[in-house]
Amino acid sequence: MNRKVGVIYSNILMLVEILSTMLFTPFLIRTLGQAEYGVYQLVTSITSYLVLLDLGVGNSVIRYMAKYRADKDEQAQKQFLGITTIYYLLIAVVALGISAVILALFPTVFAKGLSQEEVSLAEKLFGVTMCAVAIALATSAFSNTVIAYERFSVSKGTAIVLTVLKIFASVGALKLGFGSMGIVFVNFIITILTRSVYVVYVLFVLKIRPYFKKVRASYVKEIASFSSFILLQMIASQINAMSDQILLGIFAKGASVIIGIYGVGAQVLQYFKTIGSHFTSVLMPGLVRLVETGADAKRYEDEMIRISRIVFMVLSVIWVVFALFGRDFICLWAGAENEQAYYVAVLLMFPAIFSYSEGIGYQLLQSMAKHKLPAIVQVISAVLNVGLTIILIRWNPLKGAVIGTFIALVVCDIIIMNIMYKRQIGIRLTVYFAGLFKGIVPALLAAAAAGGLMKFAQLSRFGWLGFFVNCAVTALVYAVVMWLFGMNAYEKAMIRSPLQKVCKKLFK
Repeated sequence: MNRKVGVIYSNILMLVEILSTMLFTPFLIRTLGQAEYGVYQLVTSITSYLVLLDLGVGNSVIRYMAKYRADKDEQAQKQFLGITTIYYLLIAVVALGISAVILALFPTVFAKGLSQEEVSLAEKLFGVTMCAVAIALATSAFSNTVIAYERFSVSKGTAIVLTVLKIFASVGALKLGFGSMGIVFVNFIITILTRSVYVVYVLFVLKIRPYFKKVRASYVKEIASFSSFILLQMIASQINAMSDQILLGIFAKGASVIIGIYGVGAQVLQYFKTIGSHFTSVLMPGLVRLVETGADAKRYEDEMIRISRIVFMVLSVIWVVFALFGRDFICLWAGAENEQAYYVAVLLMFPAIFSYSEGIGYQLLQSMAKHKLPAIVQVISAVLNVGLTIILIRWNPLKGAVIGTFIALVVCDIIIMNIMYKRQIGIRLTVYFAGLFKGIVPALLAAAAAGGLMKFAQLSRFGWLGFFVNCAVTALVYAVVMWLFGMNAYEKAMIRSPLQKVCKKLFK
């Protein structure tokens, strides 16, 4: 299966995940209520940390299985699958042990933020979700092997089908009155189905059986060396993404409703990040080859500007449109009681624009084997985030949590990382930002002006229709100004070429 097909499957999966959760989340919030939704979000945040027990080994499985496959070394594949299977089974047991300790601490840790009934519900939800995580961890060697073999119809296709199935099953569980417990049981069953597909596929289609004898010590050393800094970055990224909700649960009184509001904003932020990561992954071909051919700093700079502009021109207009009309969206989508989620999303989306636009810089550092440096920066960011959030929560729980994270991300993901790109890659920051902003900032200003005028028309009183008209007009002004004055020849060709191909097929 070639990579173009993989990109198509990735696009479909991204659309399915975003659309399904966007349509499902309002129904979930209204069915559960603010408090129960907040408890559900808290449990989800805690559970996500258990996934870190992967320790970055998943990336090693993909890398080395792909390598041994290219070398046609079947015995090495079986041995590597054997050692990673043992590793993941042990990790699953460790995850259950850690989960049991966390479960025992629930009543004490969240006594301030949750009522006794909410603590009891959280314990039940966590008990089910920790079992799902253990199953996912225990079978990770098989799921990553499918990815290493580039069997996108299995890895992505299965995810697409079961994501849709999960949404329908979750709606059914809520309609039948099972509440948040129904949601976690549906997720548990879907996890079993998904992992069963991967295990069966590896064992009986790829015919790779794990070999548990004569394990090479070199495997362990290679895995540890490759995975250590990836793990460090995973931990730091997870802290930045999920710590606010947990800290609110610990330090804020009556936290369940606040966590629910924060969770709505975080969900919008996740959609934004999904789009950003999608563009970054699609536009990264050839970076390793660029490094290996000995390209100079000027070549890296040109490549970074070229790719960053494409990501920036998409994410920046989404942010401008959301900044103008996001409050209307939140009220229509999640209910007026979640209006403050707008501030969570709009503030945290801003630094994400730059971190994802400049994602190629991180990819270049990784290609140069310098990925430990951004990992250290992420750790600093996480420590700063937690420290500021704990202090500011005491001032104002929701605003304090958001502002603490915002400051940490701006300082580390934007300021420090750009200094690193300058020193480690040789990027001239004045040249880079001049190239990045050229033509895009004027188009954004034009779009913001158009959106501001649309707000005077007060179309928001027409509900979803008014919202879509406001967004469409603002985006259209941006697109026209970008095409006429902002885009260069390469960027126009990226849009014109696929359109011409489609037109030829339709009108030939």
